[in-house]
Amino acid sequence: MSGTDGRMSGTDGRMSGTGTEGPVAGPYPAPLAGPLKGGADGSFPAGTPRGGHQQWIFAMLPAFPLALLVVRLWYASRQDTQTLLLLVQHVSALGLLTAVLLTTLWVLPALVLTGRVLGTLYRVSTGRSSWLSAVADRISDWIVVLSVMVGAVSWQLRFLPTLAALSLAALGLTVHDRRPGRRELVVVFTLWLPLVAGAGLYVWLAPAIGEAFARGDVVTAVLLTLPPGLACLLTGPVPARAAAALTSTLAVAVLALAPLFTAAVVVEAPILPLVGLEISEEGAEEEIAGKVLIGHVIATDDRVSTFLGQDGTVRFIANGAVASQFLCPDLGQIPRSRVALHRWYVEHSVLAWFAPDPLAKPSDPRCPGRPANP
Repeated sequence: MSGTDGRMSGTDGRMSGTGTEGPVAGPYPAPLAGPLKGGADGSFPAGTPRGGHQQWIFAMLPAFPLALLVVRLWYASRQDTQTLLLLVQHVSALGLLTAVLLTTLWVLPALVLTGRVLGTLYRVSTGRSSWLSAVADRISDWIVVLSVMVGAVSWQLRFLPTLAALSLAALGLTVHDRRPGRRELVVVFTLWLPLVAGAGLYVWLAPAIGEAFARGDVVTAVLLTLPPGLACLLTGPVPARAAAALTSTLAVAVLALAPLFTAAVVVEAPILPLVGLEISEEGAEEEIAGKVLIGHVIATDDRVSTFLGQDGTVRFIANGAVASQFLCPDLGQIPRSRVALHRWYVEHSVLAWFAPDPLAKPSDPRCPGRPANP
């Protein structure tokens, strides 16, 4: 035993030395000699980043606008394959992409703010983390501020109270989550600030709220009235038992409705200018002679014009048979609500409010499809 102890003692002496006879003992692990690999069961060591498993999501993001463009052309072609191919050949993708980007411009702020609010609300209410909390942590503060600025400029007036309520909720919950020991600071940002901001919004929106109720515009009245009052309720924790169900349900609903809403808006977006063609009595087919056709001119050459009617019919009309061509307004862009706040209509954004007013010109009487000289 003594000999063994002596040999062990010698070994300890060599290990504790400072020479190059052996590795230095200590708590430092040996460096990895190659890429990190999972175990036999597919698990990874603690602390291993798992972002690689989600790269396919980022790879598929560019495919979403492309899918929307194809759906829009398929919708315009009335499910006819040949018409769809004709539109793909002649319609500019830049115009359709512009419609997608303009729609995404005010959908993204809603997704960012909703994700930040729901994730932080779950952690503040339960004291635990979930996938919603992880999403909220990945949304940086500067992204939240940029989203609020983009929403303030691009959202319609009737949605600005909702934007203010979401912004106040994100601010109050963030302060509650990061500074739980600063009781006076939490009270200021979760109670007093929402109360003051809500009172200010009601004073500012009072004329528009009264006009909405007077006109019977229930949707506008609700959008202008409810969010400022709910701002105080969104900045505080909810019962822990209801937090998981509430936040998960709202998150799934938002994630499911956002693509559908975006697709619905893009499908209704114009792909080409809406024009009218007045066909002469001579040189045209008997079916369309002397009529006014409303639709879109897909292409024009030195002989014929390719015309897509509003009913989805494609016609090749000889240029000599076209008596006149005129531009018609898009009826889908006509406001549905006449409620205004200081000449700012509730369906207009800040950009539209500051932009020059459109030219006051009468619509062509032939746009409904009636010829000028029947």
